[in-house]
Amino acid sequence: MITLCTRSPGPMLALPLLLTTTLAALPALAADKPVSSFVKQEGGQLALNGKPFRFGGTNNYYMHYKSNEAIDDVLDNAAAMGLKVIRIWGFMDGIDASGFTIQPELGKYVPTSKAKNALERLDYTVSQAKKKGIRVVLVMTNNWPNFGGMPQYVKWAGGSQHDEFYTRPELRQAYKDYVKFILTHKNQYTGVPYNKEPAIMTIQLTNEARAQTDKSGDLLVNWTREMSDYVRTLAPKQLISLGSEGFFCRKGHQDWTYNCNEGVDWERIIALPNINYEVIHMYTDQWGKKDAEQWGSQWIKDHIAAAKVANKPTVLEEYGISTTLPYNRDLIYERWNRVAYENGAAGSMFWILTGKDPESKDGIYPDYDGYRIMNDGSRTTQILKDYAAKFNGQAVQLSDKAYFAKPVNNWKVSDAEFDASVYPMLYGTTAKSVTLQVGGKSYPMQDSDNDGYYTVHLKSADIGYGQQQFKVDVVKSDGSTVSETIKAEINKPVLAYEPVTVYDFSQGTAGWVKEGTWQADWKNPAVEATKELGKPMLKANVIWSGKNDWEEVKLRNMRVLNFRKSVRMSFDTLIPAEGIFTGELRPYAALGDGWVKLDTDKNNKAVGDLERVNIGGKMFIKHHVEINMGDVAGRGPDVFIGLVGNKLKYDGPIYIDNLTFYAAKR
Repeated sequence: MITLCTRSPGPMLALPLLLTTTLAALPALAADKPVSSFVKQEGGQLALNGKPFRFGGTNNYYMHYKSNEAIDDVLDNAAAMGLKVIRIWGFMDGIDASGFTIQPELGKYVPTSKAKNALERLDYTVSQAKKKGIRVVLVMTNNWPNFGGMPQYVKWAGGSQHDEFYTRPELRQAYKDYVKFILTHKNQYTGVPYNKEPAIMTIQLTNEARAQTDKSGDLLVNWTREMSDYVRTLAPKQLISLGSEGFFCRKGHQDWTYNCNEGVDWERIIALPNINYEVIHMYTDQWGKKDAEQWGSQWIKDHIAAAKVANKPTVLEEYGISTTLPYNRDLIYERWNRVAYENGAAGSMFWILTGKDPESKDGIYPDYDGYRIMNDGSRTTQILKDYAAKFNGQAVQLSDKAYFAKPVNNWKVSDAEFDASVYPMLYGTTAKSVTLQVGGKSYPMQDSDNDGYYTVHLKSADIGYGQQQFKVDVVKSDGSTVSETIKAEINKPVLAYEPVTVYDFSQGTAGWVKEGTWQADWKNPAVEATKELGKPMLKANVIWSGKNDWEEVKLRNMRVLNFRKSVRMSFDTLIPAEGIFTGELRPYAALGDGWVKLDTDKNNKAVGDLERVNIGGKMFIKHHVEINMGDVAGRGPDVFIGLVGNKLKYDGPIYIDNLTFYAAKR
């Protein structure tokens, strides 16, 4: 690794296309198998054995508590796909539901014997990755409560607010102590301490660090400087990154991901002397970005450009599009990888590679969030393999494709009118004409916005209802044609919505229970049925500090009746109005395991704009919430309701009334 003292001060190549063309022309790097050499940073690029190093990679979070078979299967499939780097968790704070741990109590660590604990599993993973020629990005803690992380540190210290992790001296020291324990730990399978292990390419300080209490970005910048300087003293030969999602701190910008809303100043962080490279995460569906491909492509370009200013590399480290959403994932993944590759990113790592799991019901690790990738021969897998090969410096002939952006294969269209959209993914040629055939008719398509998308406006009644075949022919500038055929179900427009399940809570909570929290707390009892307001309602007892823009308590029901018929849900929330003058309510819903989010930010309302109602002589703030559930096939029947406060200080009950699920009447 190139340290602060020896990093080349030379300028980065100014033209990204020149850089990528040069790298793409190189022969594939000699396999470092088993891994024996450290990856270094040389200005704006990474290097291995004196040659530029770019890579395809992936992520996996269960490598420190699963069986040998599950771990080996992920690593074997990564190797088969040409993935040179895998990012894994190097922490397990508290005792997880799996029974595994590394730090069961603050400052107390598991023994380094071969007992079955998370550290032994981590040792095994690193040793196996090393044998297979795969490098590891090792993450030291989590911004989120999964596997403990920062919330567990704060809880251990008796704190109540997430950012105390950064501000309390005893927690900064506790984090340093843990990092020292891990980095000086000798792997029981290799005999090599972690801080001398070339297979551990990167020590990543956090997963998705945010510091929302400080909109200047100073808090996280200063914490990152302190911790990266400390890690450098322990790990002089390994790369260091913070591991944020990539939020900017650009004044005057309207987009929350760019305007320091999350307390992350990516441009100052990547410029820190002991940060070797910084990363981009990208979940456009969770972030409420409807134009997923276009927004994400610009996000990648903006970060690569900012990294050039700092003369540092950047990596597209986490990205995903859920298969539960009406997007063409193959189009988006190929486009994002193409943009990252052609603009000079050092690597691209998708979320998440999974495989065999003997502990799961069908022997395969479940697709909890819809982002799963398996080495299954699918077109998605082939796209990722092709771009991994390109990043690895191999000569790859990418095939031209005609992607449907809308409708998506096997999706349901329920609008009376809609735009069909196609994106020709062409290499070395251009589109001369694009024609759509559907319902026995041909429609010429136009790129009226000059953005690469060819569209045509259609009426469902003209096409015909039921399953229809959509075929597009793209005539290229060289005279050849590339085509694509999909099927989509055209439904009659919805005339009305009819209730299929109505909750009255007269017999109790009807299966609704408390789930997780984020920067908020449940009171005791957390969830109960009540008639306090004159009729049966659900009552959630919460604590919001009012310090953060996302303070959430989450409810869950695992047996919603008539779930498969449901396409929409609605409910009212009632909060006593006394003493509440500012803040915002941001309710939403989710399916699956809680990660298939529905209508995030659609129902955001400032409390001052909400209706006031008088119930029993007392004023309440009423928020009517409507949520489109979309196609629920393969999801549920678990349903989540997220009750979220934005800078809303409140300690008390939230009443949920008129909770109803609807079917579509056509």
